Amino acid sequence: FCYTNSYLIPQSLIRRFLPMDSRSASSLVMSLRPDVAHKYHLPPWAEGKLTNLPKHGRLHLANLPTPLHAIGTSGITSVSKNKKDGEKKEILNRLEELDIKLYIKRDDATGGAELGGNKVRKLEFLLAEALAEGCDSVVTIGGEQSNHCRATASASRMVGLSPHLILRTQRAEPIHDKKDDIGWTGNILFDRMVGSTIYTCTPGEYGRLGSQ
Repeated sequence: FCYTNSYLIPQSLIRRFLPMDSRSASSLVMSLRPDVAHKYHLPPWAEGKLTNLPKHGRLHLANLPTPLHAIGTSGITSVSKNKKDGEKKEILNRLEELDIKLYIKRDDATGGAELGGNKVRKLEFLLAEALAEGCDSVVTIGGEQSNHCRATASASRMVGLSPHLILRTQRAEPIHDKKDDIGWTGNILFDRMVGSTIYTCTPGEYGRLGSQ
């Protein structure tokens, strides 16, 4: 079996749809594993401009390339009673007049719900370094419903690291005193589902100590 994001793919299935010898199949399996780093290659536009390259490479966590969706601007002439709908149509009509093509970069599809879209881009480098340095855990901090913390926790589990999250919340003291609970909603549910160890601190504590 091989890992690709959060899925298991049998090697036999790979061979069935992509006929190859066992050595080639094993190479493909290794390239799909999220915990195996690959050499980072600069995009053409950055060649000669960026010199401080990540020495530990990057992991394969993101779903790339990120899809681009074209937004149609032609034929929008209907009138809506809803003021906001009317304003949107007016904007799109103006774009058509100026011959401007509008595209949406779907970064929500780059990482999926668990990896937080654009957050996965930095995590591919940070976690590659953590693995190369022999780390077994990751500690990070964010707000109570932090997308960054959710993505870090999920990505850490995908590559075999234990996530430890420090969440800023006004409820830190009652939670510490067992008079309240961090809860099970939103990103906190994701954090719990991947087995994160969760700590809390107040915004004031973070302001005093967070950068040390």
